[in-house]
Amino acid sequence: MELVFAYIDPGSGSLVIQALIAGLVAAPIFFRKQISRFVNTVRGGDTATATESNASTSAKTDDTPQGG
Repeated sequence: MELVFAYIDPGSGSLVIQALIAGLVAAPIFFRKQISRFVNTVRGGDTATATESNASTSAKTDDTPQGG
């Protein structure tokens, strides 16, 4: 058996840890529509109704005048 002297220096180690944490945090944000659809299916809700209500709510808020 051959000895291998390998190590991860603190800079590389913190970069790897930061990348792992960023991936864990970003995954739910990236897949939020699919997660929402899955949760609605599990709860027994109608996904078309939820999507239509969200679209009508965002359309109402988009038409409001800006400024003061």
